[in-house]
Amino acid sequence: MIRKRWIIMVVAALYGVAAGHAQYTAGIKGLITLKEKHPVNIQLLEMRPQDATGEPLSLVLEVGEDMTFGKEFHLERPGFFYLITQIGEHGDKYISQHICYICPGHTLELNYSETDEYSFVPETDRMTDSANKLLFESDLFYHRLSRTAWENPPKDVESCQTILRQWQTYYTESLQKCTVNNAEVKAFAKIQAYERYLSLLYRLPLIEEQSNTGRMNVPETYYTLPFDASEFFDDERAMLFASSVSHLRNYLNTLNGFHPYARLTLEQIEQNVKLLRKNVSNRAMSDKTLESMLEIYLSGYRMRESYETDKAYFGKLADHLSSKEQRDRLCTRFDYLRYTAVGASAPDATLKNEQGQSVTLKQFKGRYVYIDLWASWCIPCRKEIPSLQKLEKEYEGKNIAFVSISLDKKSSTWKNTLETLQMHGHQLFGGESTLTEQLNVTSIPHFLLYDPDGKLFLYKAPVPSSEQIRPLLDKLLSQ
Repeated sequence: MIRKRWIIMVVAALYGVAAGHAQYTAGIKGLITLKEKHPVNIQLLEMRPQDATGEPLSLVLEVGEDMTFGKEFHLERPGFFYLITQIGEHGDKYISQHICYICPGHTLELNYSETDEYSFVPETDRMTDSANKLLFESDLFYHRLSRTAWENPPKDVESCQTILRQWQTYYTESLQKCTVNNAEVKAFAKIQAYERYLSLLYRLPLIEEQSNTGRMNVPETYYTLPFDASEFFDDERAMLFASSVSHLRNYLNTLNGFHPYARLTLEQIEQNVKLLRKNVSNRAMSDKTLESMLEIYLSGYRMRESYETDKAYFGKLADHLSSKEQRDRLCTRFDYLRYTAVGASAPDATLKNEQGQSVTLKQFKGRYVYIDLWASWCIPCRKEIPSLQKLEKEYEGKNIAFVSISLDKKSSTWKNTLETLQMHGHQLFGGESTLTEQLNVTSIPHFLLYDPDGKLFLYKAPVPSSEQIRPLLDKLLSQ
């Protein structure tokens, strides 16, 4: 009797483990049908709120020789995911990205088919999963609408509004007709529909502008929303979309009569902050939006006579942020802006040479210093290197030092590139320094020129391949 009871207990325990495993196991599988065989890469990436901590779940799905794919994985709670599929490699590739809903104990099944040379899509007519059918079909309609707009740019506001009405009609009808019982998916689909309406609203007038020189004349009434803005910006699901912050920034701009993508002054940012506090109760969303406005201001700021006044004003606006860490980080970045002014001393950042010895820019004092900020992965940077090397040779022995500072993350990558490209002279590694933050560098290659007193002469010096660099250096060195 004891032995029989023991066997029953072991079987029950094993069954419980198996049941528990199944409870937290999800999966995805399917088939890709292509006209010609190409390399395929599939990634599943968890959508996470912008203020979330930790890394999102990210999986790579193996695609077999028969073009089937599948994977089981541990999942403790339902969630929304980006399903990113890439066909082809390098320059000859195209990408399909869709949002799907996956929950524990469920396997998402879908098949892809190629529609033309530019796209391949999930076959939604074969899907039995009503929740994902709603999400995928919404994706497909939106992508078709966007693609049509890019191929045939709207010429005026009326054309933009026609496209907006098409999307509005589609998502209204699809949500009314859908038979999805999952309340979370239906709520998400509504928020996603609003996000896409906002994407079209602010982007459509720019398509024609980007293809021509003129700007479309857009009246303020164009930006009136057909839904209550708070329905989107106050919903926590909006934080799943990286674009929601820029949408809120654009929305505030238009409410204040600014262009959606205007570069704002501190006074204009303060006007937006007042509207932000009045119209948005989602503190995480409003904090992210204010942070983005201040970061954009920082990226375009150049120090003027009113630096201390601007610094105090900036600090007052940063005080509206909930996080002290964010306030301090932004105010520190503003402090760094003093290094971008003509006549400013070089930052005290400590760099490393190839031998691992510490080097500071002050060590080059007494000579003009032409600095190249670059990285191994930066193609435009690499294209300038031959011209820079030629320049160094031409001015060898003169009162100027050519200093290249790598912004690579790993010193091993930097050293390998130095060897591959046969780079010599003053080669320094700045990947572990705060130099880019101190100099407010937002793109590379970036060239700077300091005078013999160690003062900034040009914040954006001519590149080595330009026609301006030699006459400039000849004039300075002849004085």
